[in-house]
This record gives sequence, C-alpha cells and structure tokens, in this order.
Amino acid sequence: MGGTRRAAGTRRDPPRLVPARLAWTVVALALLALPTAVWSQQARPAKREGPYDIMMFNTPRTVDAVAEARLFYASSPFGVAVTVDGIDRYDVRLKVHGLPAPSTLGPYDAYVAWAVTPDLSTWRPLGTVGNGTTVVGTTDLNKFLLVVTAEAGASPDTHHGPTVLHGTSPSGWLENFLTHDAFFRGVY
Repeated sequence: MGGTRRAAGTRRDPPRLVPARLAWTVVALALLALPTAVWSQQARPAKREGPYDIMMFNTPRTVDAVAEARLFYASSPFGVAVTVDGIDRYDVRLKVHGLPAPSTLGPYDAYVAWAVTPDLSTWRPLGTVGNGTTVVGTTDLNKFLLVVTAEAGASPDTHHGPTVLHGTSPSGWLENFLTHDAFFRGVY
C-alpha cells in the first residue's frame, strides 16, 4: 500500500471524547447522591413527633405573631386514640410567639383556639392560647380549620372576637375549592 508510514509512537489518534449523554448521566447521578450524602452527615431525628403539621397564618391585627401547630394522636393505651365510631382523635399543640396582649385588640381577655368545620357551621372551642407551647385541646374532626380568636373570656360558647391566627388541617388541603360556593356560582 503506498501510504507513508509513521515511526512507532508518533502516530496521533484523535482524542477519545466521552459521549455527552454519558457525561450528563454521571453529573445527574452525582447530584442525586448529594442530598443523601448530606443527610447521612446530619443527625437524624430519633422519632417522628406527630402525624400532621398545620401551617398557621397571622392576620393584619397580629402582624408580629408567628405560630405553628401540630396534631398528635390523643393519649390512648393502644397507641392511636379513636372515638367509638372509629374516628381518629388528635391533640392540637400550638407554638406561638409575638401575640400581643388580647386587650390591645379591644375588650378581650384571652385568645381561644377553635376547631371549625370547613363550611364554618360548627365552631368547637379547644382551649386558651398564649405565647409559648400549649396543647390546647383534642379534636376528632378530619377536615377542619384551626382558628385562634381574641375573646372576652377564657371559655366562650361561641366566637365573637377577631381572628388572629388561622390554618387548615392537612386533610383540608385535599378539598377542591373550585367547587366551593364562594368560587363557583353554578355557571359552567
């Protein structure tokens, strides 16, 4: 064959490039492994505290208030508390910071937590709330609003004062609000 021969060791092959797809796969796997590596470095919680957290929101009357709520299974010798009908019972714990004295909002003496049905037809008082951590009461409602109001007394039968904090139970987030009367007027 009439080609020119190169001396041994002088031959230049084109550099072998890693295909782009393989390179991106390696990068993606490395990024997926990163959170696992970071998690294994951190201390893991020994036990999950409770089944549900409730995001709480303040109102314009209490702009400095910050709160979080958590549902725990109510005390039971069987580990899970239920009613005679088999409905789960939960203790409601509130951690609150920054609530002003109730009297700064008007003629009020206490803050009261309520478990309220989504249609607002039933308000069940749970207990009084203050700054700090408090287990305010027990509820057996599946979907409910957790509402804190300022009230004239510590144990009212009905709510009268302004809302200062509110949140929705985790199962309430599953509701399709587009079919609620407030958003849907029966017109397609």
